[in-house]
Amino acid sequence: AYRGMDRFEARKAVIADIDAEGLMIMVEDKKIMQPFCDRSKVVMEPMLTDQWYVDAAKLAVPALEAVKDGTVTIMPESGKKVYYHWMENIEPWCISRQLWWGHQIPVWYNIEFSKEHGGTKVEKDKYSLSMSGGNREICAATIEEARIAAHKYAMSWLGGGDFEIEIVEVDNRDDALAIFDTFFDNFYLDDRPDNIQFPIWRDPDVLDTWFSSGLWPIGTLGWPNEDDPAYQKYFPTSTLITGQDILFFWVARMMMMQLEVTGKVPFDTVYLHQLVRDENGVKMSKTLGNVIDPLDMIDEYGADAVRFTMAQMASLGGSLKLSTERVEGYRNFGTKLWNAVSFAQHNECHPDPDFDPAKTTLPLSKWMVGEAAKAFEVYNKALTAYRFNDAANAAYVFVRGVLCDRYLEFTKPVFFSDDTAAIRETRATMAWVIDQSLILLHPIMPFITEELWGTIADRNNMLVHQDWPELPMNLVDADADREINWVISLIDSIRSARAEVNVPAGAKVPMLLQEMDAAGRTAWGNNEALIMRMARIESLTEAAELPKGAVTIAVDGGTFALPLADIIDVSAEKERLEKTLGKLAKDLGSLRGRLNNPKFAQSAPEAVVIETRELLAQKEEEEAKLKAALQRLVDIG
Repeated sequence: AYRGMDRFEARKAVIADIDAEGLMIMVEDKKIMQPFCDRSKVVMEPMLTDQWYVDAAKLAVPALEAVKDGTVTIMPESGKKVYYHWMENIEPWCISRQLWWGHQIPVWYNIEFSKEHGGTKVEKDKYSLSMSGGNREICAATIEEARIAAHKYAMSWLGGGDFEIEIVEVDNRDDALAIFDTFFDNFYLDDRPDNIQFPIWRDPDVLDTWFSSGLWPIGTLGWPNEDDPAYQKYFPTSTLITGQDILFFWVARMMMMQLEVTGKVPFDTVYLHQLVRDENGVKMSKTLGNVIDPLDMIDEYGADAVRFTMAQMASLGGSLKLSTERVEGYRNFGTKLWNAVSFAQHNECHPDPDFDPAKTTLPLSKWMVGEAAKAFEVYNKALTAYRFNDAANAAYVFVRGVLCDRYLEFTKPVFFSDDTAAIRETRATMAWVIDQSLILLHPIMPFITEELWGTIADRNNMLVHQDWPELPMNLVDADADREINWVISLIDSIRSARAEVNVPAGAKVPMLLQEMDAAGRTAWGNNEALIMRMARIESLTEAAELPKGAVTIAVDGGTFALPLADIIDVSAEKERLEKTLGKLAKDLGSLRGRLNNPKFAQSAPEAVVIETRELLAQKEEEEAKLKAALQRLVDIG
């Protein structure tokens, strides 16, 4: 009575019929969670249909054992627990999907039937269908294989002989029945018909996406042809890098399916990265309005800046908190690198194919070569340990901190000098260091480094084709390392002392030397022009006793002082610092009060609590510096 009716109309009809029979007790409205299709916007309801399933519990056994025995490593360690939980509690896997796209399930059907003889009551024996037999499945890789299997079955039904059977593919069972109806109306046992049509039809469902993608490691390499050169060369693969949220959906399926069809694990290492969240650690959502489109960031800041930002945040097990400010900062880092190359070109620093970093003679050159070797050592170890954030940080510290902020500035006195030998070596060293920096950054920032590589000089090949350099640690010269680090320490101490008591940045001030050992005097003698330029020192005078109002600067093997009593207004500076400390004390009291309040820790979002703690740490560090500066002013008098 209800067949063919719209489902909503059928429900009304059922209720009406129940009421008409006097069986209705009551009708009650209840709110239910009703899903709607995202595409068609219509109500979605479950419907029982035949589905194909995989016995996942059987497939999971070798895949689980491969991780437990160490054949496959999952990083970070927490990923193993998730993997074990899924695999040890696995359910049968439904692989049928009713979609318009995807790999169609490789199953064909033919109608299953039996041969019955009619006896004496009919004029001739007829073949008839046994409808209770339903459909017979044919699992085959191709339609040709399905035709062969169907032909074999048809011949067995007809009892052999030399029948000419044509296997025809139709759309569905109804089309197949129509062909058989015509066939049985005209065919009797005594007949020898030609061109018998035997219909088959394919299952309309497609495979679950994760089933199809589960074959990715071998499906991309020519499988099932295991003699394919790509398969022979690249399978099994080595490292899979993927998101932790699809550990079971994809990684586990690849493990199960490759072990089942090849007997081999698809990879030996699985590196799981976290979801990319917003700057507060909240999952991105259109509803919350905190979605950052990577394409927009690439358009504005460049792909290199986005890539470096992601790598710098990719700590094992850590969350990736993305913000436009962070990306912008690494865009500026790329600009810094570009300017460093421009500086080198301006000073005629061109790659020298005969340059040997082990044969440099200047302490500054030896130090810089050693810093490059150290950077590669840290970088290589970080990549080996899958600590991509440590690798990015190592590259950043070397290129930004050592090359741009130190070395380029330290070479200026050399380029301004008349020492042609020193200039020549510095040019060759700088060109070599720039090349090493581009190589170091290339895996993370491929576009700007490739562009600069081709700009610097005519090359035989692209940067991406360069061999990875092997810089031995014996390139680190202990004496040069000690000397230049002493110079850096002195410059930083002088700058810090000036900043603390608010000495004008451009003002050159005299400096006093109270004592200094032989190593310090050598370092000063080799780098006097550099120190005085970088620290804005007017002169150096030895003094047994330091005058009142001098700020003491202690470094390894020596004591210096800046006589500042006549340069700054000590009283005004004290007042300024005391006022700043007073305001800071209020801020610190407020922050500590919030963090010490149990209700704040319980009710505030985790991101807000973390931000408050970080702000307190910053304020405490600022307070310590201001107190140190105030003490210096007190010492000055």
